[in-house]
Amino acid sequence: LLLSLAGNGAAPFKTVLTHGFMVDADREKISKSKQGQGGYEKPQTADAYVKNYGADVVRLWVASQDFRNDITVSEERTNKVAETYRGIRNALRYQLSNLYDFDPAGDALPEAQLDELDRYALHRHRQFVGRVVRAYDDYEFHVVYHQLVQYCAVDLSSFYLDVLKDRLYCDAADGPRRRSAQSVLYQVARDLARLMAPALPFTADEVWPLIPGVSEASVHVAHFPKPEAVDEALLGHWQALLDARAAVTKALEPLRADKTLAGSLEAEVELRASTAALTPLRQHEAASSVFPGNLANLFIVSRVRLSEGDGGAETYAVTAGKARGGKCERCWTYSENVGKLSAHPGVCERCAQVLLAL
Repeated sequence: LLLSLAGNGAAPFKTVLTHGFMVDADREKISKSKQGQGGYEKPQTADAYVKNYGADVVRLWVASQDFRNDITVSEERTNKVAETYRGIRNALRYQLSNLYDFDPAGDALPEAQLDELDRYALHRHRQFVGRVVRAYDDYEFHVVYHQLVQYCAVDLSSFYLDVLKDRLYCDAADGPRRRSAQSVLYQVARDLARLMAPALPFTADEVWPLIPGVSEASVHVAHFPKPEAVDEALLGHWQALLDARAAVTKALEPLRADKTLAGSLEAEVELRASTAALTPLRQHEAASSVFPGNLANLFIVSRVRLSEGDGGAETYAVTAGKARGGKCERCWTYSENVGKLSAHPGVCERCAQVLLAL
């Protein structure tokens, strides 16, 4: 720096990143010169960690650290990152396993034709992409890590991918709702592979050729996705639905714990709340059907009733019990119409129509 300023009148670089020391779990600086001195017997090398965890886990651990401070190296911290890596990998496996029959050129639906749940997931994904790209631009690699882990674990695995199982496995293969879900899964998988490639190059290499319709020979020559506009009104509308879903999930926990219910699909629930709290839920009620596109599907139960009562604008009183009707042998949803179609006596009305079409 000093020589360049003296000789050229300018710094020799545009940006400088400063970092702290690598320290062990006892906050001692890791140094080759200290090995064997004073009982210091903690040689911690990259080779050892790569051998135990794999290169991608080590790289992900590096990305998870705020390098501006001292960085603690320990088995405990690396194990935690390895667990989060498995979560990311499992989310990608789910997406790829449900894109095996999807051709983006002919099967992808335009955004205007997507199911509302899928439009919500798409705009939440765009929000995630914008945050990750900004973090890369700002060299905030630990923010990239936390956004990636949070998105895969909470937005995808615990919510969106869980709700999609019914339609992906039980709707007609080329049905509009299944194609709607696949259209979003395709976009999510393609963007995730590109965004995680700097930190997880080997995993991204595995994923890329399994994504249908990609034109680049390698993920490492593909450009990052460009941030797109996010529909904040749609995200705000869905927050009320997510709050209601959380209330239902909490109400079902004790019933599953005491074995009253083996699974959430055995339940039917009633939500009592003020008119204001129920308003965003009304358009998804679909009281005439227990099948996808309604609150029952969103809550992963067999039936939902909404009742007006006293309470604040965001307060829900949930009553849960055993669902009426029989259990569909195909989708496991409980319906009073199971067996009413003679051609397929063990299934509900939705599954019967799918089977008849086949």
